[in-house]
Amino acid sequence: MSSKSHVIIVDDEVNICRSVKACLIPEGYQVSDFNTAASAFESMLTTAYDCAIIDIRLGEDSGIKLFEQMRGDGIDIPAIFISGNASLDEAVQSLKLGAYDFIEKPFGADKLTVTVKNCIEYHQLKVRVKDLQDAESSSKPLLVGDHQSMVQLRKDIAKVAKTDAAILISGESGTGKELIAQSIHQQSGRSDQRFIKVNCSSIPENLIDSALFGHVKGAFTGAEQHKKGFFEMADKGTIFLDEIGDMPLVAQTSLLRVLENAEIQKVGADRVQKVNVRVLAASHKNLKQQVEQGLFRADLFYRINVIPLQSPALRERASDIPLLAHHLVEYLAKRHGFAVKPIDKACYPILSQYAWPGNVRELINTLERMLIMSDERVLVDDIPLEIAPDTGVKNQAITSVNEQDLTLKQFRSLWERELLIEKLKQFKGNITHVAKSLGIDRTYLHKKLAQFDISRDQRFK
Repeated sequence: MSSKSHVIIVDDEVNICRSVKACLIPEGYQVSDFNTAASAFESMLTTAYDCAIIDIRLGEDSGIKLFEQMRGDGIDIPAIFISGNASLDEAVQSLKLGAYDFIEKPFGADKLTVTVKNCIEYHQLKVRVKDLQDAESSSKPLLVGDHQSMVQLRKDIAKVAKTDAAILISGESGTGKELIAQSIHQQSGRSDQRFIKVNCSSIPENLIDSALFGHVKGAFTGAEQHKKGFFEMADKGTIFLDEIGDMPLVAQTSLLRVLENAEIQKVGADRVQKVNVRVLAASHKNLKQQVEQGLFRADLFYRINVIPLQSPALRERASDIPLLAHHLVEYLAKRHGFAVKPIDKACYPILSQYAWPGNVRELINTLERMLIMSDERVLVDDIPLEIAPDTGVKNQAITSVNEQDLTLKQFRSLWERELLIEKLKQFKGNITHVAKSLGIDRTYLHKKLAQFDISRDQRFK
């Protein structure tokens, strides 16, 4: 699908339409022409145009009324008005309504092509600025970490970003799958276009087709105006389908058509329209198992899983926690508008030993609480009890770091072993209860017991 800009010309004079096409097509534009407001408006409902050239007087119709109808129905196409006999008041009115410019007939080819080019670039800039403002208002941490899994992930992102291949990002909730998708978009050739995020699990099943593909006025009860769907909003850009494993099977069928044919059909429309969208998807579920259980379409799975990426769990890269914490403290301080508070070095081994079942999202929330509740600096006592239960291990850890010249890795291992012993004492050697208390599975706990040479059969009473 070509990404060249698509212009619509609405003029009741056939010769004007021909002239506009003769000017713009050699410059690389795709041009569609219509002689009536009604036919042009019908086309706008199903086609994503980048610019509209509208005659103010369309025989018995009015170009200004057409523009008002477009805006009233949510059709956000930048417009250039043209006319050979419009009054000054009409020209001024068109600009007050939000038109980009007014050109008086007859006009030269250079004047038209420059105006169209500037109009499209100005509109794209407006959209981009809004996206950046939205991103700034809800800014999120970047992909931070020196662990090998993160280093490799960043290398993989750099490789795949420049392509248009579909990518499936897998990983537990809270590991930063959205950040991976944003990073792919920012490094792609579509970075100057829109990045549309869709949480598939939050859209009611009866509204998901309308949300993804849009609807026309009167398509169903409550559809009082035409509405763009997420795919149309993402045209020429990237769409991120988060938690795609929660998408209903019926919607999966419609999505498959988009991926195969690059076209969508709005709810209630009788025509399809082409879209040029790069699709990124993510899920915390094992989609292969979902396919085997009949909960996810196999053909859709293979279509979106062209390139699989894995977002590692935080417990698998615990060595990154000090670096992450340092970065997140600055981010959180900026978000709340207070000075950055230093974190005492004794906090890092304690934070690093926790299993973090909520991953980076849980770390952010924990650090946010610690920063708000602490004084001039963040101390061990500011760590919530659910992260480091007050079993005396905190004090042991502090004593150890003061009395011994240990590396961070050695100290973390010492503290982690002490915590396991304390937990085994607390639950009288019950592996299931210990694992649950620590937020890890039994297999991982057995691995840790073996690592620290703690006998599995030992009873702590």
